[in-house]
Amino acid sequence: MPVSFSIVVPTFRREAYLPPLFAAVAHQRASIPETVELLLVDNSPEASARAVAGDAPDFVRYVHEPRTGVARARNRGVTEARGSHVIFLDDDETPAPGWLAAFATVARKGARAAFGAIEPRFETDPPAPLRAPLDRIFSRRLPAPPGAEVQHLRAWLGSGNSMFARATLTLADPPFDPAFDRGGEDVWLFRQLAEDHRVPMLWCPEARVEEIVPASRATLAFLRARRFSDGQLRCLVESGHGGLRGVARVAFWMAAGAAQLLGHGLLALLTRPFSPARSIRHQLAAWGGAGKLMWRRRRLNRQDD
Repeated sequence: MPVSFSIVVPTFRREAYLPPLFAAVAHQRASIPETVELLLVDNSPEASARAVAGDAPDFVRYVHEPRTGVARARNRGVTEARGSHVIFLDDDETPAPGWLAAFATVARKGARAAFGAIEPRFETDPPAPLRAPLDRIFSRRLPAPPGAEVQHLRAWLGSGNSMFARATLTLADPPFDPAFDRGGEDVWLFRQLAEDHRVPMLWCPEARVEEIVPASRATLAFLRARRFSDGQLRCLVESGHGGLRGVARVAFWMAAGAAQLLGHGLLALLTRPFSPARSIRHQLAAWGGAGKLMWRRRRLNRQDD
């Protein structure tokens, strides 16, 4: 089957970010011979991106998905996609030179799933003690050579800046579970693809994007909430195994969370007087541990579509 690409960009009230994204993709389309379309999936009920899409290049196709939730937006993009391969790009990500050519290279070789590198671009300089943990959250740099299989690192992956053969996405129905309307829909999918269907996931660092980090996210409060949520998600995904295996894996991560909370919580207090950066690092690890212990507080949105 000839290779072609549908770039799916879910967006929610971030119209200012879209023109630079369109321009970056337009510049790169000429670098490959394959057909490329960009699906802008507007997830705001009021269709706030419609006007911006009206001025977009002709390869951009506008779709309105009024049911809010990133899982629903991604699923709508997959349904509308015409390409043999679907590339997911977040609306706050801007492709670097060579991005599309890198994904095209691995697609031609038969890749079923591939993930590109992410580098943060801060709108304002964050406080010095927060820079390292922010960089960790908003970057993707895997300890693997280009082309390596990284499904064992799927906890550090995400759907932003990823590519899938469209046939691979049909292995789950729907690909992204709308129950994860607060995030984690991609981690849930990756668990199914890696463990239930043995899909290889390839590292493609040449397909690099920059992710915009606004000042509203460069705060300690945001980092605490994010680490707590990540801890909850770890156990929530492990619970999806079901049976004794699922219970055992959740119990393991809850025990690890308890150790994190106690050990790093104590270290956060001890290091606070002489090293704010180290204290914050331990504090955030403790919040992640607390999330693992209190994962049941995170309710899934099991509503009918």
